[in-house]
Amino acid sequence: MNAKEMMSTPVVVARGTAKLSKTKDLFTRNKISAAPVQNEKGDIEGIITFTDISAVHNDELLVRDIMTKRVHVCPLTARAKDIGAIMTTEKIHHVIAMDDGEICGMISSLDVILALNR
Repeated sequence: MNAKEMMSTPVVVARGTAKLSKTKDLFTRNKISAAPVQNEKGDIEGIITFTDISAVHNDELLVRDIMTKRVHVCPLTARAKDIGAIMTTEKIHHVIAMDDGEICGMISSLDVILALNR
């Protein structure tokens, strides 16, 4: 199974300039646990997770203040076992699936586990 077959779509993105209170609401409304952070031009600046937000007790901070700047991406053709290897090596739970510089989907560690057990 490849990234295109197991990714979640559509992708909900966060803005680095958004306050954490707004981002918490975004996560709750969309029932997500992570989101890529894009700037106004559409470039990826980082990734923010529910874990990141939960560790901070100041809703007035901006997403860019706490986001992880190192983002892991994969092509739509990446195999589940290769994505799983990245997640294991890097100790991460989310990878962004991209095609031609555009965000196409999000892949969680649960997506990889399910794909490998099919």
